Amino acid sequence: MSKCAACPDVINDDSFMECNRCSCKFHLLCTNIDKCELENAPVDFKSKWLCPICLNKQPKNDNSCKPVRPSTPTGMADMTFVNTRRKIQNRTDSDPNIHLSSTSDAGMQNIREIIREELRGVATKSQLSQILSEFNDFKNSLEFISEGFDSIKNDLTAANTEITLLKKENESLRSEMHSLRLRLNTFDQLSRSSNLEIQCVPERKAENLITIVQELGKTVNFNVNEKDISYCSRTAKLQSNSPRPRSILLKLNSPRTRDCLLAAAIEFNKKNPGNKLNTGHLGISSTKVTPIYVTENLSPENKHLHAAARKLAKEKSYKYVWIRGGRVYLRKTETSEAIFVRNEEVLDKLNRL
Repeated sequence: MSKCAACPDVINDDSFMECNRCSCKFHLLCTNIDKCELENAPVDFKSKWLCPICLNKQPKNDNSCKPVRPSTPTGMADMTFVNTRRKIQNRTDSDPNIHLSSTSDAGMQNIREIIREELRGVATKSQLSQILSEFNDFKNSLEFISEGFDSIKNDLTAANTEITLLKKENESLRSEMHSLRLRLNTFDQLSRSSNLEIQCVPERKAENLITIVQELGKTVNFNVNEKDISYCSRTAKLQSNSPRPRSILLKLNSPRTRDCLLAAAIEFNKKNPGNKLNTGHLGISSTKVTPIYVTENLSPENKHLHAAARKLAKEKSYKYVWIRGGRVYLRKTETSEAIFVRNEEVLDKLNRL
């Protein structure tokens, strides 16, 4: 890919002329040679062709300043430069009207440079105008993108601010909900302060639960009158497929009565370690004597905590797990300090030890 010596454009095809002497290349249009004329020209015309500058430098036969006629056909020679005019072929060399004024090499070079500069300036202005137009389009596009980015950025900032506020509000609500759960559990447990659970008592048809409770009182040496019982019934199972019988929920007339009956049952088991409270003491006939447990009636949350504490005690070899006043306690050995299990976080800390 070469550049034309007469104009600033690049030669992109094979339609060009190359000077036999200086090897400069020219568009056919710049040399004023028609493509059809070039095809009809002699075979060696293109290989012997000289540009106007090299043609002007050829020696003259009569030492005159008159340009030498080219050896090629007149029609071809007269179209060698873009600024030359076609000459009338029927005029002879002796005609004074067609006599060319002498032009120096420097003058031709100056003319050539002026033409090049003018053409280059026109091309440069056109290119600059196109570049400026593209730059303005790019600037407008960039401003549009920038405005969109600013809008997205503002929306994102507002969303982040709202998310931060929602997180704080969520944390506050969680804390408040946790506090309300603790209070609700406390009130729930206080409402059970007069209740006892009698577990693992076999179920029978047409059973009298009041009689079973009174028989239990006689066994542990604490008299329970019918007027001391406010409510007595079996509770639903937490797990319907459990083989254990439903527990008996006993509501006494006061927390004091409840505590006295519970203390009597605990004392009975201490005095009779080999024959703790069982179905035989209550006069319940069965093929196998099974133990009976008397415990405080816990709220659902405290029951879950008590079950988790018993599991930890089994895994970590804690010797004692008990309930007092609706609270769960652990003790490693007989001489170690009692641990109040306030919540599952306490169990997690003990599990990591």
